[in-house]
Amino acid sequence: MFTIPINEDLIEEWKLPLLSDYIKKWAAITPDNPALINADTGQSFTYKEFDEMITLYALRLKKMGIKKGDVVVAQWLSWPEFYMLTYACATIGAIMTPLDVRLMPHEVIRDMSKINPAAFFCLGNTAVRDFRPLVKEVQEAVPSIKHFIQWIPGGQEEDFVDGCLDFEKYFSPAGLEELKQDQALIESLQKEYRELGTRDAHIIIFTTGSTGEPKPALICNENTIINNAVFSREVGLYGTDSRYLNSMPTSHVAGTCQGPMTVWFVGGTVITLSMFSPQAVMSGIQKYRPTWWGGVPTMFRMLWRDPEYDSYDLSSLRYVLYGGSAVDVPFLEKMATMAPTFGTSLGMTETAGYFTATPRGISLEEMAGQVGQVFPEYAPVTIRKPMNEDGTAGEELPPGEVGEICVHGSIVFLGYYNNPEATARTISKEGILYTGDMGYFHDFGSYKGLKFAGRRKFVIKPKGYLVFPDEVTDFISRHPKVSQAQVIGLPHEVYVDGVFAFVQPNV
Repeated sequence: MFTIPINEDLIEEWKLPLLSDYIKKWAAITPDNPALINADTGQSFTYKEFDEMITLYALRLKKMGIKKGDVVVAQWLSWPEFYMLTYACATIGAIMTPLDVRLMPHEVIRDMSKINPAAFFCLGNTAVRDFRPLVKEVQEAVPSIKHFIQWIPGGQEEDFVDGCLDFEKYFSPAGLEELKQDQALIESLQKEYRELGTRDAHIIIFTTGSTGEPKPALICNENTIINNAVFSREVGLYGTDSRYLNSMPTSHVAGTCQGPMTVWFVGGTVITLSMFSPQAVMSGIQKYRPTWWGGVPTMFRMLWRDPEYDSYDLSSLRYVLYGGSAVDVPFLEKMATMAPTFGTSLGMTETAGYFTATPRGISLEEMAGQVGQVFPEYAPVTIRKPMNEDGTAGEELPPGEVGEICVHGSIVFLGYYNNPEATARTISKEGILYTGDMGYFHDFGSYKGLKFAGRRKFVIKPKGYLVFPDEVTDFISRHPKVSQAQVIGLPHEVYVDGVFAFVQPNV
């Protein structure tokens, strides 16, 4: 097997220093177990093959002059090759930055101006969209990029842009074969890999920008590994038979650090969908038999509304997960029909994904309005007053009192790339992450659950009181005669802010 061997003294440890160590671990223990399946084509890669391709990609990147600390941008779909490239970057200490394929040229240039990438893995004229005008604009506007590598699966010569390398020529198995003979390059890679540390950055994920322009969140190996430990406990991923269908985009933390990397953390199989659609998800579940799937509530609703939903066999699912926005009890009732267990969590890009999880076996009423319990051994959570003006953390609040949800420990990201001011507004001097979410701890008897009250900036203030719309929405939705509800704030001539509820009754 062509690879960088893992330190055998560490192979039985749950916490390894580097993300790539987990691929090497499972390549050594279960080399023939499938690591990746492309649901679009049916092509699969064993852990042995996955590990070898990562190593060869890493050698190619080194041969191109990419080094530790360099930023590599990929505006690709969720293909196996994207994950090989991502782990190859981590193997040499470079920093992968996935960008959404929907971004327009000015948005790509805006994001790149914040990170000064050394390489851009791009697309050309594809069935999804013609990316050639975008690539040409980036060539003119981003001088830091030394290498443009273009991939068009099955593309013709006219689909490419001048000045771009052909990905298939340089990164196909045939194109990589020559690197196996470059002993000096191999020895250099092995030496540099051994010098990498768990706090070295491996990926930048741009935040969604709900409070302004997207910010580049810098995430290190340890951040993602701790997230994987939390998430694998939540989903119940303890065996190599775990199979996950990924339909989240690569530019979202759930499509990189949280979902796929957690499955490889436990030695399972990731089934990749290039793009989400209800039919593609249901077909993928029926054909490839994943044990779990997750998405934002809108994705679930799109599945349920598909006229062919009931005709698909989804019985392989043991667990389904939703997150990203609040839901009501009718939504949870529908979730309960999809799999034996389901749940939700609270997470963010700045923690490499989720850091809480709802306990299994609780009632729908108990699940509504909460975002789970915490795992203090991995990611301690406290409720606090706002950060002090001197940058220290605010006072911790007692259970039941609403404050800002704060996260501690090594799950907390390194900061915003090249933006110390924004980092200082988010991470206190003690290293405590202020999430921007408001909540409180509620004692459910056997555990303390974290109740979500709303975003810090989305607060209604009638007569000076603090009203969190998500809390009121949850309360109204519990009424047996209510199908759906949504609460918002609008200007009021007396109260300044008025609380308005839109309610759809049960018919």
